[in-house]
Amino acid sequence: LQAFDIQLMSLKKNFKLEDLSVFLIVASPEDFTTVDAHVRKCNEKYEGTFPFRVVSASAIVPEQEYMTKHSETEVAPYYKEHHFGYITRMIAKLSAFEWIPGEFYLALDADVMCVKPTSYATLIPHGKAITNFGKGKYDTAYQWKGAKHVLDAPKSMHADQTVYGGVPSIYHRMAVNKLKTYLEIIYQQPWRYSLLRYLYGWSDYSLYFSFLKIAGIFDKHHSAVRDGLFRSQDGRIGSDELQKWGESNLTPSQDPGYFVHLNGMIELPVSEVNSKIRPYFELGDKTSI
Repeated sequence: LQAFDIQLMSLKKNFKLEDLSVFLIVASPEDFTTVDAHVRKCNEKYEGTFPFRVVSASAIVPEQEYMTKHSETEVAPYYKEHHFGYITRMIAKLSAFEWIPGEFYLALDADVMCVKPTSYATLIPHGKAITNFGKGKYDTAYQWKGAKHVLDAPKSMHADQTVYGGVPSIYHRMAVNKLKTYLEIIYQQPWRYSLLRYLYGWSDYSLYFSFLKIAGIFDKHHSAVRDGLFRSQDGRIGSDELQKWGESNLTPSQDPGYFVHLNGMIELPVSEVNSKIRPYFELGDKTSI
């Protein structure tokens, strides 16, 4: 929750909040009561400026309630038990299309910060959502290798070794719906059930953007901009890299990217977060939530 608190501070400082139609927060069933109470406090603190809606992961991914835990523990033992593990979080991000109004939605992890003035117009210019791109290996990187297997993708999809997306990513609602339909056709069963059983280590963004390449509709909904949505070079830190922390990571600048993924921040002690990260987003209010 401390990462979420910092995220809200960054959005309050840099994001045009009038552009938000809903701020959907997905909590694990075990943590729902705690998260819901915390969000209520946040709503009071920010005087209702964020359109919060808290839902349980069991509502977003109802299949997890009756799935056995064999898939995440036996096929992929590095995942946790089948409560709200890695795969369930990925499915929740894609399933959000059924809960979100509008044409596009931005999928944020709790440890993603907004680091420069941002609005709907900057993220979706001319009706196309920006997304990062780069070179990747479909045969070695787990996200892309997994997506290739899940989608039963043709070799032509990865011939140029170009990959799209990351954390965070923007999704087109109807494009996710087309992905859902595609999965249900090839597996002949509900799409979330298929994804919970067929675990190849994919991610939400690798599955989504790989499908768009297969379907030939990437250019219809997105524009590829190197480091356009998030800073991919200096924007990821871990608990063992705090000595490399610099002001350029979080302050607005001419650097590309509107967001930074502070990978590893969730594991940091509160004292380190408060001293090294929180000050960049303070708005004169030094009180903690």
